Amino acid sequence: MSTTDDATDGGRDLPTADAFAIGDKVRDREDDDANTATVINLPPVSCTDWEVGSGSVAEDNPEYDAAADVVVVAFDTDLAEHAPDWAGEEPLSLAEAPVRFYAFPPGRLAAVEETTEAATADTEDGDQAETPPDTDDDPLDGHDDVRALRDRLSERSEVRVEGEAGEPVLVVDKLGAAHRIRADGRVSEGPIADRLREVADEYLGGDGE
Repeated sequence: MSTTDDATDGGRDLPTADAFAIGDKVRDREDDDANTATVINLPPVSCTDWEVGSGSVAEDNPEYDAAADVVVVAFDTDLAEHAPDWAGEEPLSLAEAPVRFYAFPPGRLAAVEETTEAATADTEDGDQAETPPDTDDDPLDGHDDVRALRDRLSERSEVRVEGEAGEPVLVVDKLGAAHRIRADGRVSEGPIADRLREVADEYLGGDGE
């Protein structure tokens, strides 16, 4: 992650715009109650040159590096409602954006990890929770079509495989939702469900839920 020496938070280096990519999940360091947001554009415009209301992003955020390029985000709740087909892979055109967006100094944003907590956590009595035993079972055994779909989706997204009633389920996390694709081709609802149904139909020939 790229950082800058010009902006720090309690002695910690803060990220520059180079630390973020289109589709990254972020949060506002100054608002713990704010919804998560997604990076939708990374224009080569400094905080000083990006005008907002009565001033610039730099003037609204004097504690951050004024020369840093802005990071443009939209809140995930708004994206899910107004731009459900946007997959977070290409920049969203700001001139035609169907959702309200905000320009931030990069140092004000923090990345949101989409990974789950570790399986080993302290229990209430202080004992460490047991880690599930290793297993050689592959839920995709006997499901070559689902394996092929997993490989296709993995080219652009993080895909995990879960077992459900003896059948594999592919889980694709995008835009704040976990989209579940079952072996019969059914796809759960979510911001990019329609796009996933089209791809799943190529491999599984199923129907959406």
